[in-house]
Amino acid sequence: MAGTPLKTRRGYLALVCIVLILSVVFFTVDRRGVLEWLAQQQADAIAYTEAHLVKAIAIAFVVYVMVTASGFPGSTALSVVSATIFPYWASVLTVSFASTVGATCAMLMSRYLFRDMVKSWFGERYDSFELMWERDGIWYLYSMRLAPYVPFFSINLLMGITKIRVKDYWVASQLGMLPGTLVNLYLGSRLPPLKELLENGIPALLNLPLIIGFTLLALVPIAIRLIIKRRPNNISHAKQKT
Repeated sequence: MAGTPLKTRRGYLALVCIVLILSVVFFTVDRRGVLEWLAQQQADAIAYTEAHLVKAIAIAFVVYVMVTASGFPGSTALSVVSATIFPYWASVLTVSFASTVGATCAMLMSRYLFRDMVKSWFGERYDSFELMWERDGIWYLYSMRLAPYVPFFSINLLMGITKIRVKDYWVASQLGMLPGTLVNLYLGSRLPPLKELLENGIPALLNLPLIIGFTLLALVPIAIRLIIKRRPNNISHAKQKT
């Protein structure tokens, strides 16, 4: 450990602390009581949505924009949760447009407020990104949006220091994130209510639509990654131009 960089040691220490905290919570908290409370909150949210659909969509939209723009790592879980509360069409409209609004806000903050910090933060990785951006332009953004293994908040920050137009960024983000959004929301819409899960246990998850949802969640990222990898590699041409 003597030769381990300070930042790496801090990362390991933070990970150990998180694991310890989660372990303490897992073994000391009344898990069934927590699940029952969550089930009641879900039932209340569904009842409110049925009575005030437009207001519920507006609240969810604002929350999702704030989460996406801030880079808080919970947008995927939030989208799945929204699909357990809203009708599928409402969750698609809300999450799809709110995620694009939040991503655009993050991109603009990177461009006008944190430009120098973003460049220094990514360091040498920014050079390879700039090379790829010069090679493929907006299609590089499409490929990153389609690839669910690329952190979306990093994409937002990096695109903020390019010269991409806000309109082009919006369209590419809206279309590029849509496949993953549809799959996540489909899975969420097929999850049984928490009350049913508490009553019936794991067998409540064994139904064909839910199995299809989990299958899509596993296969779609792999398919997208294979498609992206099959693209011709023209980095050498980009180097020649520079």
